[in-house]
Amino acid sequence: MIKMRYLASLLLLCSALTHAAPPDGFALVHDADGYTNLRENPDLNAKVLAKIPNGTPLECVGEASKDNPNFCTALLQQVATSGYGFIHRSRLIFPASDKNFATLREHFGRDDTLTLSGNGQTVHIVARRIHPKRSDFSGISKDKYTARLYQGKPFYGMDSMISKSVFALERITLNGQAVPAAELQGLFSPDFAATARGSNVYQGWEAYYRGSDKTLYLFGRQGSDGNPFSVCFIFKDGKFQRRYLWGAAI
Repeated sequence: MIKMRYLASLLLLCSALTHAAPPDGFALVHDADGYTNLRENPDLNAKVLAKIPNGTPLECVGEASKDNPNFCTALLQQVATSGYGFIHRSRLIFPASDKNFATLREHFGRDDTLTLSGNGQTVHIVARRIHPKRSDFSGISKDKYTARLYQGKPFYGMDSMISKSVFALERITLNGQAVPAAELQGLFSPDFAATARGSNVYQGWEAYYRGSDKTLYLFGRQGSDGNPFSVCFIFKDGKFQRRYLWGAAI
């Protein structure tokens, strides 16, 4: 009887592992063809919306269809397709679970900042409260509550609201090398606590380093519940290379 119960438990465990949920979260396109197809529907015969190059960061946000769990709904910076589509999971790699990537771990200091470090790499993120001037906004709506631009450029995370106080990303560095200030402009989060940490600005950041090509990917989820966005900063050989942003009107 004991052996039968043991066998039944073992079979149940194997079944659970076999039917484990497919990976979600931040991912990178990785296809033998050098690109993958972003499709209109979760089907290999569906219309191709765009061809996405290898290395493009995106966010896989769950099964696109219960009937076809091999596809995920992909959020990415792709203006022509409204920022989302469907990609087969076999064409993606997930740094969080890929052995070729080292995960940088969080280290919270006494000051209101965030440090991620590991494998000889150190990312430092600083956010500060700012008080935007109404004159900094343009494209203001008739009701005077929303705007299209902040200091002449799009801004994110506040559902276009003209806010008197927000948390803004002030500085991001990798091993002391800074991301250009222009790449951080307009990346806002709500101000609802005394500190950036209390306002959850430092939640949702993930950093992965691939030693084979000396590339670091810094992913972050930011913004308000009503207007969240995700961002990815890519560093190559220790230097900032490019920013991607999705999940908001771009």
